Amino acid sequence: MTRGLALRLVLAALAIALILWLFVACAAGRPTSLIRLREGYEVLTAHCEARPPESCTPVHVTGDPHDEEAWGFRARPAPDALWKEPEVLYAVGDRGRCDEVRVALGTPTEACWGPVYFRRN
Repeated sequence: MTRGLALRLVLAALAIALILWLFVACAAGRPTSLIRLREGYEVLTAHCEARPPESCTPVHVTGDPHDEEAWGFRARPAPDALWKEPEVLYAVGDRGRCDEVRVALGTPTEACWGPVYFRRN
């Protein structure tokens, strides 16, 4: 095998890996479930971890402003949480509610963005 062919194969493999990573990253951020936090707030998440007292309800993102509204934010794990990635959550309600949820979580968070519109299934 020549060096040129080997280099092209490596670059092709890297390109495929990058494309797959982008698909996984996009899927991880898309909200698919609604959970109720212990603090009483409802948030949308891509990962449903149904454990009491949280409940898990499937949702469908519609983009229709006539449906329910949620605002997204990224919650970073506590500094002592090893191997944990930031989580994207969507607070159900307006932007003010999103800020309330960010404060209630007690972890570092980024500013709210949105809105996203959804329906409960």
